[in-house]
Amino acid sequence: MCMKQSNFILSLLIPGRNGPGSDMDVYFQPLVDDLQDMFVNGARTYDASKGEFFKLRAALLWTITDFPGLGYTSGSVTSGEAACPDCNYHTCSLRLSNGSKNCYMDHRRFLLDDHPFRFDIDRFGKTEFRPAPTPLSGEQILECTKDLNQTFGKDPSRKKPTNKRRRKGEPLVILKRRSIWFKLPYWKDLLLRHNFDIMHIGKNVSESLLNTFLGTDGKSKDNLNSRLDLQALGIRSDLHPIEVEDQLYLPPAPYSMSPAERKLFCQVLKGVKFLDGYAADIRHNVHVNERKIIGLKSHECHIILQHLLPLAVKKILPTIVSAGVIRISNFFKKLSAPVIRISDMKSLEADIAETLSFLETIFLPSFLILWYT
Repeated sequence: MCMKQSNFILSLLIPGRNGPGSDMDVYFQPLVDDLQDMFVNGARTYDASKGEFFKLRAALLWTITDFPGLGYTSGSVTSGEAACPDCNYHTCSLRLSNGSKNCYMDHRRFLLDDHPFRFDIDRFGKTEFRPAPTPLSGEQILECTKDLNQTFGKDPSRKKPTNKRRRKGEPLVILKRRSIWFKLPYWKDLLLRHNFDIMHIGKNVSESLLNTFLGTDGKSKDNLNSRLDLQALGIRSDLHPIEVEDQLYLPPAPYSMSPAERKLFCQVLKGVKFLDGYAADIRHNVHVNERKIIGLKSHECHIILQHLLPLAVKKILPTIVSAGVIRISNFFKKLSAPVIRISDMKSLEADIAETLSFLETIFLPSFLILWYT
């Protein structure tokens, strides 16, 4: 695509150890300079409808990235204890010793003060009275980053950078540098500076659900390490591994499917037909006999999550599981609607906190990792 004449000036930034990483500010420097000039000085522009010249000014509303791209763009930490860009120091993260991943739970903080989930000890193990964390303002970010020095450029020896884990007693780092976007005079006053790409998130959520339901080796969120983490945490005793004749047996979870149910699940998706131009033909990606779904693109995952997954699980999985899947599906469907109202967004913000809290009672902690990555 980038080699076609119409897109010939499209830039390619290759990720990896030699990718730009934190040096993205060097790449953004010419753009920031142009944006600053367009906001402060503007450009003399001709209005053909009125037959007169006027001063045209421009401002950047926000950036749109995936989760790793957020760290490069904003200079914030996007992994580990403080991975949430809004919660920052108040991020509720839990390191899973067996799965070697960080999971993020305690979504009840975002519910209303009188919501029943906050007082449900049976399903959550404890009550929750903490308020929702407040995101850092632009002024606070400037204050936190005023003493940070950024050295641009790669190590000439090309040594692979080592990720040092924070030691006990060391302060938690949530900002690695001051983002170059703060050179824009209005950037600190914006309420929303960075957005996530919904197609990336929808693809990750869809694949997590599909692989967990089908028990795909290496991709399912329910495996031996996940069950051992449950045992180490002392929760959900009905799902702890059981040793049977020197082998560990994993009790079936509410979302577990038998081989026959997995085959039926794949047959349902295999038989779906779409209108011309609505979606790609996913029948080539569904392997009924192997009970696998592989090679889905972002748009195909988008269609499955919003329209097909609720229909496929409604008659196969228990009501409590299908209800959670339907809630996730409806959230992404409304978020992708062609017409969005402010009242709809406020309702979705309350609904997704309740949905994530509901999922904590169904799925394992390993399922509640960052879906943005």
